[in-house]
Amino acid sequence: MSETTDAASSADAYRGEPSRRKLLEIARYYLFIGIVGFGGPLVHIAMMESDLVGEDSREWTDESTFMEGLAICNTLPGPASTQLGIFMGWIYAGNPGAVVAGFFFMLPTFVIVVFFSWLYFAYQAVPSVEALFYGINPVVIGLIVGASWSMAQSALAEGRTDAEFRLGAETWSIDYLLVGLLAAAIVVTATIGTNPVVQFVVAGAIAVGIYRSTWVRRNWRRVSVWTIGGAITLTAFTLRDRLFDLLGPAARRTIEASPLWGLLLAIWANPWVQLFAFMIYTGSFIYGGGLVLIPFIELYVVSEFGWMTGREFVDGIAIGQLSPGPVVMTTAFVGYKLMLDTYGLVSIAVVGAFVAMVGAFGPSFAFIMGFFPYFARVRENDIVQSALVGVNAAVVGAILGATVTLALESFVDSFTVALAAVTSVLFVRDVHAAFLILGGGGVGMAWYFLVV
Repeated sequence: MSETTDAASSADAYRGEPSRRKLLEIARYYLFIGIVGFGGPLVHIAMMESDLVGEDSREWTDESTFMEGLAICNTLPGPASTQLGIFMGWIYAGNPGAVVAGFFFMLPTFVIVVFFSWLYFAYQAVPSVEALFYGINPVVIGLIVGASWSMAQSALAEGRTDAEFRLGAETWSIDYLLVGLLAAAIVVTATIGTNPVVQFVVAGAIAVGIYRSTWVRRNWRRVSVWTIGGAITLTAFTLRDRLFDLLGPAARRTIEASPLWGLLLAIWANPWVQLFAFMIYTGSFIYGGGLVLIPFIELYVVSEFGWMTGREFVDGIAIGQLSPGPVVMTTAFVGYKLMLDTYGLVSIAVVGAFVAMVGAFGPSFAFIMGFFPYFARVRENDIVQSALVGVNAAVVGAILGATVTLALESFVDSFTVALAAVTSVLFVRDVHAAFLILGGGGVGMAWYFLVV
């Protein structure tokens, strides 16, 4: 009870008081950030720190509170810069400020993604559009690999230093355990297609067992209970499609005859329910940045649900990269496509895009507005930190593993392979993603019409 009271008191210490003036100020500022904030999360964070923190700024908060918020947002699932924007609105004007900040931060990107989604699906079969995405598809694969290169360098340096070497101008410090977790995640994702959350949990548990072995031995009873419970849960999740058959004919008939069972099936058959539920699930577990969306979408939207093809999904990532906001906004592209296929109406497709966005970003609002003090406390736990070291490595592996599957559809000849390789090198050397996508589309279109 005291912990709950302490957390509530801590929340009150952070949360600001709303007013009409503050909410209008928040709306104007984040609409501005959402329009001009090309360059990715680092640009958004730098702009917020410069404009909102300390002296000679709007003085929404002090530097220490900003840095604490940034550190916690970096450990939460979801896009860090968007969550930081929600956090800044929250500490300045409470829950209404958080909602206004998040909404206006995402609004320009949402409009851009929906507009390009309409263009894409309206003119997808036109030869010039097909030629454009002939070049854009491999560029997106190259961008993902290039981003994963930087993520891997950071993730592999978080553990022990088992080896250190230089690659060009960069120094790599690696932990062999983390290399193994990363490689295992690549193989499992690319071949078996295991749920990414399962991979993250297993990787985190292995990291705790290795890095905190003394703590594990001292708390072996508690750890044993957690291990047994986790194993049962993972087994049930893995075999979830067969559990119903294991119940036996009599039990199955009883369940199927239940009105509650029929109601649940009817609810789940609704595409709106499926879309919103999946996006909430995805938004709750995309730990490590927006690119973690890729293995979730590839596994479920492409492979299991069949809402779109792998090439369409890669094209959706490209559309998301052309906007100033987070890659997670690709979910709006998914929602647009699903409802366009279901109803055939652009107006309903736009609503589908909005529902997908709300589902995917909803957990970010909940994490900040409802649980920020708890996350602040958990972040300081050494066991949690050790688990996150293993999770980070598995995150990179899951992204690369899903990219392998997507690349098989995007690479149609040697030219597209070469284009992806060149893109990766240029992106690692800090060439902006939007320039690479536009350039790749132009080069690919020329090659398509002149050679292919």
